[in-house]
This record gives sequence, C-alpha cells and structure tokens, in this order.
Amino acid sequence: MVSAFFEQVKTCPVCEKKFTVTRVRSSACYVMKRESDFNTIYRDVNPVHYTVWVCPHCQYAAPDKNFSDELRPAELERLKKGLALLRTNEPDFSGERTPAVALRSFELAIRTAQIRQAGPGFKASLYLRAAWICRELGKEEQEKEMLKEALNHYKESFEKEVNLASRLSDVRLMYIIGELNRRLGYLDEAIQWFSRAVMNKDIKHEPELERMLRDQWDLAREERKKVDSVPLKKQSKDSQFGDNQAEKTEEPSQPLTSATPKPRHRNKVKMFASIYTDQVEWLKEMSNFCYNKTQVLLGKEAVLRAVLDAIIEANIQIEGSDTEEGLKEQILSVIKK
Repeated sequence: MVSAFFEQVKTCPVCEKKFTVTRVRSSACYVMKRESDFNTIYRDVNPVHYTVWVCPHCQYAAPDKNFSDELRPAELERLKKGLALLRTNEPDFSGERTPAVALRSFELAIRTAQIRQAGPGFKASLYLRAAWICRELGKEEQEKEMLKEALNHYKESFEKEVNLASRLSDVRLMYIIGELNRRLGYLDEAIQWFSRAVMNKDIKHEPELERMLRDQWDLAREERKKVDSVPLKKQSKDSQFGDNQAEKTEEPSQPLTSATPKPRHRNKVKMFASIYTDQVEWLKEMSNFCYNKTQVLLGKEAVLRAVLDAIIEANIQIEGSDTEEGLKEQILSVIKK
C-alpha cells in the first residue's frame, strides 16, 4: 500500500541549510465536511497539519506555498537576529505530526510572521488555521484567542491591504469577518458584515459562498433574537431600592479574594520599546517554562503584560525616582517587605 506521506529536501531561505519536510499525497486526503469558517474535516490524514515547514536549524517557519518566497534584505536581517534571539526547544517536525505538534508549527509560523512584519492578511490566515487545530484538540479558550487574533487581522487587511493577490477577495473577507464575529458572540457586528457581503455585487460570482453567507446571516439573526428574548432576572422592589432593607446573604465558605478573577476585556495597542537583552532572555525563558508546564504557548508579550498587571494591582507605593535604577530599587524594596 502506498504511504500517505512522502519526503522532500528543502533549503531554508534564512540560514540556507537543507532539511527534510514531510508532505501529504493529495490522494490520501478524504474530505468529510466543511465548516462555516472554511475549516475542512478530513477522514484520516489532515493535510493542514503539514502546511507549515519548520527549519530545524534556525526555526524559520512558514506555510509551504510561501516558504521559499524571496526575502527583502531588511526582512532577512530581522529574521536572522530575531530567530537567533528567540530560539526555543522544539519537537521534531519531520515525519507524522500529532495535532499538538501541528499547532506548535503554526505558533512558530506566527512568530516568524511577526518578526518578518508580514501583512495582516497573511497573519490572519495563520491564526485561523491555528484555531482549527485548537478546535480539533478541544482547547476552547485557546481557539477563542486565535479566532480573535484572526478577526482583528482580517479587519486590518480589509481596511488597509489593497493588493488582492496578498489577501482574500472583498466578499470573502466580509464573509469570514462576519462568521468570526458570530462565533465569538459579537452578533450585531456579524449581522452588519454579512449584510455588507450580501450587498456586494461580486457575491453572484461565487454561488457556493453566497449560499453559506445567507445561511450564516440567517443563523446570526436567529441567535440575536434568542439573546433579545432572554428575560431579565426579576428583582423585588426591596432588592432594587431598599435603602432601609438589609439583604441577608450567607457568608462565603472562603474569602471572595481567593477566587480567580475573570479576565477584563481591554484593548491592546502596539508600543515599540527598547528593553535589555537579558530581559528578552528572561521573557523567553518564562514563556518556554509556561509552555513546558501547560503545552500552551504564552508569548513573551503576554508574560510582560502579566508582570505589569501584577505590579499595577499590587498598588505599590513609591516615592518616585529620576533614574531607571532608582525606580527599580524602590519597587524591589516594596516587594521584598
């Protein structure tokens, strides 16, 4: 019986070293169904698991169709420096891949795209396919985060990218933005994007997409009606306006502060800051430590945000300083108390 896999030797465009990649024969791919966000469910081998090639020498990672794209000198310089600085211990990406290994290959491709400063449409497609694998693994929270990133990047692509060769067509972009909004529970936004897509003149050129679009548009409106029809929790006059009424409550068995607080919804902004090499190394080590413990990628930016949040929420009282070192010493003195 012919194997579903075959190997090829490729040359990394960054370090120029050769390595072996595993590919899937098209004859081995049996489609079972397609989901509304373009995810395809396969019977046996999932070719998406093998989409990203990872150089074992320098950890440059990119989809097979883009792996050998010519890199501009500035991109190449950023990749050589960035990949060397962020190098991590990784699994073997050659041979058959588990879904977990496949997910990690996409995380490395996202890291590469960020270093390379690739366009938003390119990064959006990586986040979306990573979300599909998270779904396959049952990692609901991580899938949600990947879908959010895909949504944000697709919206940026729609607003800023004009080269249709580098992104989806307008009507497909509007559809996927609407569908990701729907999956994330942003029903009003989903309905608006679906409506825009339906009105687009190019939709008639893609009858299958038009059918999906109208189905998901109807579904989003039905889901919105269900939200509107949920009755508000009834409250008595006393519980709403009882200034003179003392509401009886049972004492909690444990202090309320012991409960893990729900994450707040906050907007992120890009801030380019210069930090020291050893600080980058510490962030990388902490990110790797968390990944080794949980098998979930927590990037360096997330580690940095967690540290800042901890200091902010600790409400540290300091006198202030006119030097970086002085400020650090004041914060340390409070922490060590």
